[in-house]
Parts: sequence; structure tokens; C-alpha cells
Amino acid sequence: MRTLHHLLAAALLLPAAALADSASLQALAQARDPQRYATAVQLGTEIRATSDNKSFTMWWQPSGWSGKAGVIVPLSGHDGWAHEGIVLWQPYAQKYGYAILALQWWFGAGEGIDDYYRPEAMYPLLASQLQAKAVRTGSVFFNGFSRGSANSYAMVALDRQAGSGQRYFGLVLSNAGGVAANYPPNQQIVAGAYGPQPFAGMAWAMYCGRKDPDPSVNGCPGMEAARSWVTGYGAQVQLFIDDPNGDHGGFMLNSANVEAALAAYAGVLARSSSSFGNAETDCLLNWGEEQYPSLLTPRRAASQRAAPYYYRAYSGSGSYVGVSATDQHLYFLDAKGVMSDLGLAAVWSQQAGCR
Repeated sequence: MRTLHHLLAAALLLPAAALADSASLQALAQARDPQRYATAVQLGTEIRATSDNKSFTMWWQPSGWSGKAGVIVPLSGHDGWAHEGIVLWQPYAQKYGYAILALQWWFGAGEGIDDYYRPEAMYPLLASQLQAKAVRTGSVFFNGFSRGSANSYAMVALDRQAGSGQRYFGLVLSNAGGVAANYPPNQQIVAGAYGPQPFAGMAWAMYCGRKDPDPSVNGCPGMEAARSWVTGYGAQVQLFIDDPNGDHGGFMLNSANVEAALAAYAGVLARSSSSFGNAETDCLLNWGEEQYPSLLTPRRAASQRAAPYYYRAYSGSGSYVGVSATDQHLYFLDAKGVMSDLGLAAVWSQQAGCR
């Protein structure tokens, strides 16, 4: 029988194409970073091959966790390993009662686009795992670092895509990875493949370090540009950490940064789990009529009910706006019959001063 030592040695010598299967990739991860891989295993991490058998996921949860609690989904930077996300986030997840789901999205060799999962292949793998764990809509903290951050924008668009997106993400953190204009998934966003406002209502956080060696892409100028970009597509950037002493990997090196992001996440969880009553909906719609008078007219139309919606019809524009009791999201139906999910009503309500 071949020893584990021989198996690991063989994995190190495999050509890049042969590494794209779950067993080989797990062996390579263990060989490259044995100490942290062992730590992840000792924590009780569940390791599963992906449905396409190209890679694997890692899942950790604290005792007593249920799908009603939060889930942290970290996406590593280049040449990164899933177990790094488990080990780095586990102390915080343990403290606050969150689970962690990490996907090994790099295939273990190479730096080209095809040496990693693309967002359109990656998102269904994560969504199926979240569904299997009965995770509720709007309760996931998705965060990407560096190359993972550069992919976070497309991942959000996929999560919120009409018809196929599961809307699991409640807060997204783009950590030291700006928007690459020449990246095809981002070009699809610009081209309108996900609608005119693909990030509408999405709560967002960002991090940049002033000592990042690549400031225009991953540092503060790059992330400031990313903030403007996502805001233009409807995102609500709730936290922007501008770390004067941080370098490219500075977010996790300063616990104050992590705690600030987790505080924002706790706020999102609280809003997503709280009930949204009719009185609050009326307050929100009143505010909307003041903000968009040409679209939401006539003002103060009578509110109506048609399960699961509590809504108002605006005869002046032929549009409808309401909140669904199913997912507590705000929806807009235009005169052409096109429905748009504007995100958690609670996020809009806070902006409107209704809570």
C-alpha cells in the first residue's frame, strides 16, 4: 500500500491539468500547507468534493448552529487555499456563532483565468451547499480578498440575478481587490446582462490599505473607484475601511478591521431577521414618493394587499412598489411588467429614517 508520504509527493509532481480533481487537490493543499490544513481538520471541518469533482469545499460550524444563524463565505486571493479561510475566520465565527463555507476555487497551478473557477461556475457550487445547510436568504457574509475580491462583483450579480440567483448574500466585503474593467464577468455587468441595477439594495463593505504596493488596482485609489462603481449600480456601501497602516493583506492582520466588518454584518442580520410591518412599509413608500415624484405618482395612493405583497399602485406611471412578506424585499414593477428586486426593505427603511 502506498504511504501518505508517497501520495503527497506524487501530488506535487502532477501536471497542472491532473490537479483539477478533488482528491489530488486535497492532497496538494495538505502538502503545501500541512500545519494550517491540519488545524482546519482538527477544528472538525467537513470536507466535500464539489459536484463536478474538480475541487472541494470546507464547512465548519460551531456547536448548536442552525441555518437561521450567519455564514461567512471567504474567497481567497491568488494561489490561495480553502483551509486558510477556515483557520483565519474560525476564531471570529466561534465568537459570534457563525458557520464558515470555503470553496477551493484555485486548481493548484497556474495564474490564468482557467486555473480558477469562473464566477458562473463557482456560484452554483456555493449556492447548492448553502441550500443543503438550510441557510436563509440574505444571511451570508461573502468576502473576497485580492483576486477573490476582484471576483466579488460578479458573484453578487449572480446571487441577485432574476430567475437564477438565490439572494443568499446579506453583506459583501471586497477586500483589496478593485474592479477589473477588462474582466469578462465585469464587462457583462456593464453591458446590462444582469439588468440596469444589478446591485440594487446590496449592503457592501470595502477595505484598502494605504501601504498596498498596487494602489491603483488594490489600494485605496482602486477601492475608491470600486466604491463609486458599485454605488452606480445600486449598492449601498455601509463601511469603507481606509487603513493608514495596512498593506495588501492588512485587513485580517488588524482585529479592529475584522470587528468593524462583523459589526456591519450583525446589523444586516438583525435587519434581515426582523419583521417588516405594514406601517413601516407605508413610511418607506411615503419617503419614496418624495424622492422619486415623477415615477411614484400620484402620491399617497391607497396601500393594497395581494399575497405576499403589501404595495401601492401608481397610475401616473403605471408602476407598482411593495414589500414581499416572503423575503422582506422591496420590489418595483414597471409599466412594461418587468419586476425588479431592490433588496432588503429594511436597508431602504433605515435610509428613509423609518426605523
